[in-house]
Amino acid sequence: MPSFNIEDLPVLPPDLADSDNIIVTNVSFLVTRWDDATWILTSAFIVFTMQSGFGLLESGSVSQKNEVNIMVKNSIDVLFGGISYWMYGYGLSFGEDEGSNSIFGIGHFFVDSASDGDDLGRLFSHFFFHTSFATTATTIVSGAMAERTKLESYVVFSFVNTLVYCIPAHWMWSTDGWLHQLGATDVAGASTVHLVGGVTGLIATLMLGPRSTRFIDEKGEKQVETRTMSSPTNAIFGMFMLW
Repeated sequence: MPSFNIEDLPVLPPDLADSDNIIVTNVSFLVTRWDDATWILTSAFIVFTMQSGFGLLESGSVSQKNEVNIMVKNSIDVLFGGISYWMYGYGLSFGEDEGSNSIFGIGHFFVDSASDGDDLGRLFSHFFFHTSFATTATTIVSGAMAERTKLESYVVFSFVNTLVYCIPAHWMWSTDGWLHQLGATDVAGASTVHLVGGVTGLIATLMLGPRSTRFIDEKGEKQVETRTMSSPTNAIFGMFMLW
């Protein structure tokens, strides 16, 4: 039996106000969307701590001269990934306008609230929550390409990778998505975030190719001194934050 306070009950009509015993057969409560928005925003802030975890893990794992570079790339993931998700990512993931189908959505491009403002809290909290997921999927790839890409190239990748993420997100999380309609269940972003990020990272490493002559030349002789991790402590601390 759910519990409630007497103040939550509606005002009684005059003919019942003086009664000693009143039997209540049905009590319904209005649940506001603002309560849901608050919970979603709280969860989104927790997910965003993964950005700090990735930053510490990756910056601690690379050589000292690339430590700042990888931290800047993690910031780029949030900045440019967030802008692209606002522009087209959220619309392709959760758009419900004419033309939407089981593959991608249409609508909510350049995310804005409804004209009457009644949907303000739900829409923006939902957008912010999934922005944290979209940028996390891109940040996973930054570790796979650490010390391998120029900053300018990574800016372009961060902006475009949202397109890679938002289509599978529509399949799984939109009510129109074909995986959602089949009854598929995603556990904590295991498929739409981590699997997409992992596969994208694999493709990125294949495109970059091996550094066969980076440390050893063609004759098999040592070319340069192997650089050690910049900070094992930061790497382990970042691991625990992600854990």
